[in-house]
Amino acid sequence: MDTLWNDLRYSIRTLIKAPAFTIAAILSLALGIGANTTIFTLLNTLFLNPLPVDKPSELVGVLTVASRNATQFGNLLPLSYPNLKDFRERNRVLTGLAAYSPPLPLSLSVAGATTEPQRVFAQLVTGDYFDVLGVRPAAGRFFVPDEDRTRESHPVAVVGYGLWQRRFGGRADAIGQVVSLNRREFTIVGVAPEGFKGVTSMFGPELWLPSMMAPALQPRQSGSWLDERAAVVFSTAGRLRPGVTVAQAEANLKTIARALEQEYPDANAGRDVTVLPLAETTIFPGMRGMMMLAGGVLMAIVGLVLIIACSNVANLLLARAAARRQEIAVRLALGATRARLIRQLLVESLVLGSAGGGLGFLFGVWGRDLLWAARPAVVANNFVELTIDGRVFLFALVLSLVTGATFGLMPALRASRADLVGALKHEPLFAAGRRRFSLANALVVGQVAFSLVALIAAALFLRSLQRAHTVDLGYDTRPLAVVSVNLAQAGYDDARGRQFARDARDRIARLPGIDAASWSTNLPLWASQYRKISIEGGEAGRQSDAPLAIIATVDLDYFKTLGLGVLRGRDFTDADRDRSIPVAIVNERMAERYWPNQDPIGRTFRFDSEPIARQVIGIVKTIKYQTLGESPQPAIFLPLRQNYADALVLYIRSSGDPAQAIGTAQRELRAMDSQVPLENAASIDDTVDQSLWMMRIAAGLLGVFGALALALASVGLYGLIAYAVNQRRRELGVRMALGAARADVLRLVLRDGMSLVLIGLALGFGLSLMVSRAMASLLLGVNASDPVSFAGASLLLSAVALLGSYLPARRASRYDPLLALREP
Repeated sequence: MDTLWNDLRYSIRTLIKAPAFTIAAILSLALGIGANTTIFTLLNTLFLNPLPVDKPSELVGVLTVASRNATQFGNLLPLSYPNLKDFRERNRVLTGLAAYSPPLPLSLSVAGATTEPQRVFAQLVTGDYFDVLGVRPAAGRFFVPDEDRTRESHPVAVVGYGLWQRRFGGRADAIGQVVSLNRREFTIVGVAPEGFKGVTSMFGPELWLPSMMAPALQPRQSGSWLDERAAVVFSTAGRLRPGVTVAQAEANLKTIARALEQEYPDANAGRDVTVLPLAETTIFPGMRGMMMLAGGVLMAIVGLVLIIACSNVANLLLARAAARRQEIAVRLALGATRARLIRQLLVESLVLGSAGGGLGFLFGVWGRDLLWAARPAVVANNFVELTIDGRVFLFALVLSLVTGATFGLMPALRASRADLVGALKHEPLFAAGRRRFSLANALVVGQVAFSLVALIAAALFLRSLQRAHTVDLGYDTRPLAVVSVNLAQAGYDDARGRQFARDARDRIARLPGIDAASWSTNLPLWASQYRKISIEGGEAGRQSDAPLAIIATVDLDYFKTLGLGVLRGRDFTDADRDRSIPVAIVNERMAERYWPNQDPIGRTFRFDSEPIARQVIGIVKTIKYQTLGESPQPAIFLPLRQNYADALVLYIRSSGDPAQAIGTAQRELRAMDSQVPLENAASIDDTVDQSLWMMRIAAGLLGVFGALALALASVGLYGLIAYAVNQRRRELGVRMALGAARADVLRLVLRDGMSLVLIGLALGFGLSLMVSRAMASLLLGVNASDPVSFAGASLLLSAVALLGSYLPARRASRYDPLLALREP
């Protein structure tokens, strides 16, 4: 132990005496470790962080497998509430099966408070939700069974810890207080523990309500969540009985699923279930695979950055070992063993690694803060916090020690094989030729190769983001803007809501600077409602076999506002009301798929939950409904006057700047009723940009990491060439004394440097092809082997590498031969 302590003190003194080397090495490692810590914090939060529940390994999620009518996000879906009740009552493998709805935006106001109503996200949960998860309240209590048995009879609420602190100051008297949610009174009965935001990895609620309150709070256009067996709405969390495995639980629940298929064929035929550990269902299954791939790409790129940083430090250590070869030779001559020298040099490397890790951890915290600040404003409060926990600290610590040992081992082994006679006689190193730099050369080649991979990955994502902004939605977005309202949050019933929507549309459409206005239930690229359809006159079949179509409820002049028009048939009119024939307009994709070589006008179809058929009266162009990269999807538009909805989006076509039209429309809406919440006011171009926030963050991160890799590689190349030139001063002086021109020396040094670069580029090109193909599914409108990205990254790296080689080469070409020959 004393010897190790002496080695540590000697290493620190030695490093302090070489501040330029020490600072360069620590900073290189800190950048690499900081980048890795930032990304690991993100992945730890999304995929590795244990759920804030009791015994999470016992919890599972039960999902519907809808193979016959899957959406573009896959075939794993939540359960319907009626099926959930049957699975809960009939299973023999779970002690409890709780359920929770998608987050619902609600308007929260507190009686007597001076603050404005606040938008919060809530989840409808079954009464056993907190019991199944094994969560204990921070204050008050959770739901009791009676509060979730009869509809709308128990308006109680559990608030999140963060909301309790922000809105109620963390006061104990908040328990029992009455609050208003969408103008309906609820009594707070408990507070969730600190840090608990449900069992989702990204967006968590701030409020929990009994599932039996669904009729009062769920969106009007979404049907009846509690009654429709085909409505897959509720995600689940079940706790396994002691000794039961996930496979056994799935086998039992599959038996129940087959029985439900026989009992309720219209809704359940062709539907199965699967059971997964709950930790694998915290992100919607249709997005989990893509997010894991994106996380893997980011982690691989920052891993390459760290390797480049380690290569730089290894080259610095090689150069430092060469400068210290006389010292090492003296120590060997005085009896020091090679193992003793290797240990001493490794201790120096570990000191550098630890210092770089400490600074890198601070860089990681700073990077986490930047990522946290980049979260979308619309979900700022309910976005899961990126936490720096013990796991992240341990990751940074282990990474520091491993990198310290890794980059220090090879230089230590080489330095300990010193040539005693040559070192003690001060013999120059250039006589050894290129062999002495073989390890350094290999490190530079690897740096160039890995830098090219990072640059190409960044270029592909940046190109994909650029293409995303140019993707045609199917209509001209430049003059369009949107404003969202939720009339239910303002306490409107059907009659008042219909009147408000009609008056607002008419008044806003007449305002200066606005050419047209209309309502829809969907924001651009945020369509989420699917309905099963059956074509009248087609082949008879069960509703479970029926295809899915995207549904949007729209008001008069909607297609005019978007600039689409109706291609065939007619648009909705004021005559399409509640008591008139149910009608619909379909897009071209639906017409082609279900009425091929026929005239769809006048044809009819039915929704799974409606006994009356709807008549097709018009056909419109197929546009983008959910994602920029989606394939054409069937879509159905329903008239607002036949299908009232309380959560609406006002589309505005402006004659000038959309931003001014937004302000004009907002002022008019507030003048009509200041209590109606206005949200998501933005131009459609800005709304599309908001939908790309994850891609934008990924592209930004990869751009930063690519630039960091480029900088580290160029510095490494410059350092190697500069050091090699310095060691070859006498050789170059001899060449110039024998008649070599300055251009010859310049060309000689450049050739040595650029030959390494070309080898690295060739190796990096092959690696980049493999990486780009692996992440092809993450790209939008860009081929995985996009020539612009590959060529641009290669040229940029070559130019920077050429500059890094040219500077020391230029200095070498200006040596005075006489001075060089006089050097020892």
